[in-house]
Amino acid sequence: MSWALILADGSPVLPVVLQQEDQTKGSPMRFEIMRLDDVDGTAVDSTVVDAASVNRIVQQAAAVGQRIYIRPAENSAS
Repeated sequence: MSWALILADGSPVLPVVLQQEDQTKGSPMRFEIMRLDDVDGTAVDSTVVDAASVNRIVQQAAAVGQRIYIRPAENSAS
């Protein structure tokens, strides 16, 4: 069985390879993943994960038809 992620506007989501290390800083990339409301698309909750976890979370969301939004996590001040 094959599946594809489709955006709300009907356009397909192409596969993405996430780089697991920020080459400019030498630290692992982190991403914020927000679960979106099915009705109005507002963020219901969010979590910050490392790049290695993003694929698993995307697959889980796709399996149940859950809408998510992913963006690079903001860097914490050093």
